[in-house]
Amino acid sequence: MGIFGKIDKRIIIGVVIFLLLLAVGGIVLLFHNKNDDEVSEPNKDALRFKEDYAELNGKENSKGLKYPTVELKDDNPFRYINEEEAVKVLENGTGIIYFGFNSCPWCRNLVPNIVEAAKEADSKEIYYLDVMDIRSTLSYENKKVTTTREGSESYYKLLELLDDYLEKFYVTDAKGKKYDTGEKRLYAPTLVAVVDGKIVGFHEGTLKEHTNGYDALDEDQVKELRKILVDLFSKVNSGLCSEKC
Repeated sequence: MGIFGKIDKRIIIGVVIFLLLLAVGGIVLLFHNKNDDEVSEPNKDALRFKEDYAELNGKENSKGLKYPTVELKDDNPFRYINEEEAVKVLENGTGIIYFGFNSCPWCRNLVPNIVEAAKEADSKEIYYLDVMDIRSTLSYENKKVTTTREGSESYYKLLELLDDYLEKFYVTDAKGKKYDTGEKRLYAPTLVAVVDGKIVGFHEGTLKEHTNGYDALDEDQVKELRKILVDLFSKVNSGLCSEKC
């Protein structure tokens, strides 16, 4: 009995120690995973953006035109926001907002240049709002401009906040004649730089001479475009520095 008693005690002590180690290991693992989640959280948007634009690589649109290829790294600077968040940034926030969508050919030409310009300007984050489904849809039917789909409430707020920078929106009939819709348009791609709710920079499209979004920008155009973007991003970065910088 004495021998078995000692063995039982050793077994019990061993089990207790094992359980304690298991519990400690579980706590450490939980803490480690929590930290991993906190570190990787910002990258989820970057991965989502990368996959969103890579989805159309090698594919063609309904007219047989091939989408420009977009190749991005996992650590790209894009962070998704919705239109309500975009309104808040424009009203009293600071940052750079990129308005676009993945099937827009000019957007696809612009995105890689946004990434490179952001690196050069040391811009860590670019807010991204996909405008594909939030805008109104208008057409010319029965001798009048008709709204076939209303834009979201926040979209119209965006038009109001960006009014000084946006162009009038025209639709055409079957003969190509243009008609004023009575509202402006948030075209894609558009980049807006904001500091404390004040717009300090605005860029629409790629370059004026880049009239076909399915064509790649040449070397000189890339240099010109990146200079424009770096200047735009730098305006925000300089505005981030307070008297204590």
